[in-house]
Amino acid sequence: MKPHVIFHPVISSIQKIALYETKARFYLMGSNNTQTRFRVLKIDRMEPRELSVVDDKVEYTKDEIRNLVTMIDVGNRRVGQKSSSNGVSRIVSAFGIVGFVKFLEGYYLILVTKRRRVAVIGHHTIYKIEDTTMIYIPNDGVRICHPDEARYVKMFQNIDLSSNFYFSYSYDITHTLQNNMSQSSCIHVDDGSSKCPKECIYCENNIQSIPKENGKVERTDYGVRFEPNRRFVWNSHLLTPIEDHLHPDWILYVTHGFVGQSNMCTFGRSVYVTIIARRSSKYAGTRFLKRGANFDGDVANEVETEQMVHDSGISSLHEGRFSSFVQLRGSIPAQWSQDTSKMVPKPAIGFDLSDPFAETAGKTLFLFFE
Repeated sequence: MKPHVIFHPVISSIQKIALYETKARFYLMGSNNTQTRFRVLKIDRMEPRELSVVDDKVEYTKDEIRNLVTMIDVGNRRVGQKSSSNGVSRIVSAFGIVGFVKFLEGYYLILVTKRRRVAVIGHHTIYKIEDTTMIYIPNDGVRICHPDEARYVKMFQNIDLSSNFYFSYSYDITHTLQNNMSQSSCIHVDDGSSKCPKECIYCENNIQSIPKENGKVERTDYGVRFEPNRRFVWNSHLLTPIEDHLHPDWILYVTHGFVGQSNMCTFGRSVYVTIIARRSSKYAGTRFLKRGANFDGDVANEVETEQMVHDSGISSLHEGRFSSFVQLRGSIPAQWSQDTSKMVPKPAIGFDLSDPFAETAGKTLFLFFE
């Protein structure tokens, strides 16, 4: 008899971040909500152009982190400096890393400094970004100034990250409920070890087997990290410098769109009605300025809307009763546009390229069924 296999989404152990500063480095101390598990990132501030981030991939306790901060503090005091003066200072508290960006000078670090809970799905929580901060990494002593840097920074900051950007530490909001509740494609053979035999980067080393009295495995639990749907990840470019090098707990995927939830009473039973709208980051743009599709089959204004209904009395993704209805909308998959320079209510439609074999529409269908 085969063991009963259950897949659980991994809850990120980094949900709070404290940023410490010295002259030579930034230290990001990440922890879970209860502050019992910690990780540390070191960012070099003496590199004026390049980004140097070190993740030792070691998990610390609260006492070990306290001792580490004390050691950094003592090690960065100048000779003769009073013990009451800090060699390291805490400059900001945050809830996640949005990513890193570089313009004409060095890199900037973008952190989520305020969040708001907007929905609960089972025991998973979805947050809306309320505020962010952008911190220049290189030390002023090594900074190589460029006269146009401020202009590019201002252009980037015109993107309001507190406007309809969402994330979750455990629930993959880039995928539908059906995908999140389906069995993982990475199937393991339980050989008694706690390591994934396939060395899958999306599986945590927290495999737990519950044996029967006869010694056979009755149930095996796997902690699984799913690869997000990149179409609905909006900070992919900001994560490019670090995504392949850091522990997955540091990586936070941000989605643009809308998430709303209401608690309703139906025939005496309390239910949650949740709406999740995901905007595609491919060929994105404002209405009229982006129409049709590009040569890769990505259509303009593509939005996947999911309406979810579930019993609010059961806080479990696998044990609860869920219903989900998904709609996908977007521009007509053809090479067309509208001229908005004349400022008329209904701009004329122009076909920019002849496509007799509907190759663009074919690529769109391929992406849809992929």
